[in-house]
Amino acid sequence: MKFLREAYQSGHALEIIFSSLRWFFLVVSITVFILQYVEDPVQIKLTLFVPLVVFGLIYMGVSDYYLHRSPEGSRMYTFMAKCGPFFDFIAFSTLVPLTGGIESPLFPLAYLIILHIAVYWRFLGGIIAAILFISVYSIIFLKQVSDISSFDSIVNYLCQVLFLFLIGGLGGIIVSRERKHHSEKNMLVEVANRDYLTNLLNHRSFQECLREDIENGLEFHIALTDIDKFKCINDKYGHVMGDLVLRQIGAMITSIIPEKTGKVFRYGGEEFAIILYTKEQFEVNRILVQVKQAVANHCFSCEGEPFSVTMSFGCCKQNGETPNQLVKKADKLLYEAKDNGRNQIVCVNLGACHDLIFVKD
Repeated sequence: MKFLREAYQSGHALEIIFSSLRWFFLVVSITVFILQYVEDPVQIKLTLFVPLVVFGLIYMGVSDYYLHRSPEGSRMYTFMAKCGPFFDFIAFSTLVPLTGGIESPLFPLAYLIILHIAVYWRFLGGIIAAILFISVYSIIFLKQVSDISSFDSIVNYLCQVLFLFLIGGLGGIIVSRERKHHSEKNMLVEVANRDYLTNLLNHRSFQECLREDIENGLEFHIALTDIDKFKCINDKYGHVMGDLVLRQIGAMITSIIPEKTGKVFRYGGEEFAIILYTKEQFEVNRILVQVKQAVANHCFSCEGEPFSVTMSFGCCKQNGETPNQLVKKADKLLYEAKDNGRNQIVCVNLGACHDLIFVKD
């Protein structure tokens, strides 16, 4: 049930479902073909079916590899995902004639493939896919039905064409509507969770992330950091320059901390929050020192006048506290760094009786 909810929200989860269905229907197709071949062994059908299965196994294996190993949205991921419906259409066009033509038990796969195409190309894709499947069905119908002018033949043909067209049209409309709704919802969520100035995750995102990480039992450190004497920058160079400093520092911190290692948030004002997913204190110290040095070494400029800024840090490891307790502890360490001269990193060393460590260059 959880995975189905994810499929509604995630294109990746939906693609994994379609990929899994390919393997399922491959087994079904092989079973249907074998049962029919045993009853009516036609060598030409076997000659065509075997290479098709081999090609399908190779394609589906390669496709699954990139779907699971490549980053979502990468070139190969997108290529393999969008090639899937084309492979499905080719496989369908070959399998159906080999397993009974218009009476093939595999024919309903056409409806599923049309919907899959509509996921990527929406209404227009659904209509085009329906026309292609109608063409395939029409060719098979003309070759297989001896009396195409009979009433039963005409009714069967028109019903199948109508169903295919309706699935393409209505399926495309429904998918387009849902995709649009989902995109708008994601956009609103993104706006609600992002700081408009720095494009970092905002205070709300930080609190939610902190709560979820604690509930999931993750090991991590949090650091609160702010720009030393930031008010002086606004007073001397103006708030526009102050905004630029915030944006550039946010970009510097983000570039230093890999996405898999941690997350960066704008906590408020000139203050930032960092979550680092490691239990090693020396690794936390290394990353924070790198951030601290990068900021201190960066040269800002306002109307030709260069200036620099420094940052202070308070950092602690999650050790069973509530989110509020954890933030309060990190905030206390930050003020400890401020009180001891700024431009410092103060951490709690959990391995040494909670003594304070002043990490300096």
